[in-house]
Amino acid sequence: MYKVGDYIMHETSGVCQVKDVSEKALHGKGSERMYYSLEPVFDKGASVLTPVDSKTRIRDVKSSDEFKTLLNEVNQLDVVKEEGNRARTEKFKEKIALFDPKQLASVVKSIYLHQKKRLAAGKKVMSSDERVMDVAAQRLFEEMAFAMKTDIDTVKHAFFSRLDGEDK
Repeated sequence: MYKVGDYIMHETSGVCQVKDVSEKALHGKGSERMYYSLEPVFDKGASVLTPVDSKTRIRDVKSSDEFKTLLNEVNQLDVVKEEGNRARTEKFKEKIALFDPKQLASVVKSIYLHQKKRLAAGKKVMSSDERVMDVAAQRLFEEMAFAMKTDIDTVKHAFFSRLDGEDK
C-alpha cells in the first residue's frame, strides 16, 4: 500500500502523487472502501480517486537508471511487424496493456519507423497509428521525464534522435 506523498504510475492517468489515503462510502452507507486520492503530475488541477483494491493497475515509477538503459537500448527493441493495419493495432494494444515502459517504447518505435517509411513512400500517416502513438508516447515520455527529472521534450528528443541514428 502506498502512502501520502508517494509517486506512482497509474494505468490511465500517468505519474501521480498520492495526496490522501482514506475510507470513503461513494455508494452510500455500507459501501466503505479505502481509496487513493491522486494528483496527476502532468495534469495540474486534475484529481483521480481510485480504490486501493481496484482492478486499475498502479505501480512504482521506474527509476532514472532503468530509463537511461532503455534509451541506450532503444535500437535493440522489438518492432511490431504485423502486415495488416488491424492486426498491427491489436498487437500495439496488447503491448500497451502490459503496463511496462519497455513495451510502450517498442510501440512508439514501431509506429515511428512505420510512419517514416510511409512518408518516404509518399503515403499519408495512418490515423489509427497516430491515435495509438499519442497514448503510448504520452505514457512513456511522462514517466521518463519524471524519473529522469527533466522535461518531456528532452526525453522525446533523446528517444527519437537515437532512432534516427544521431546519438549512437
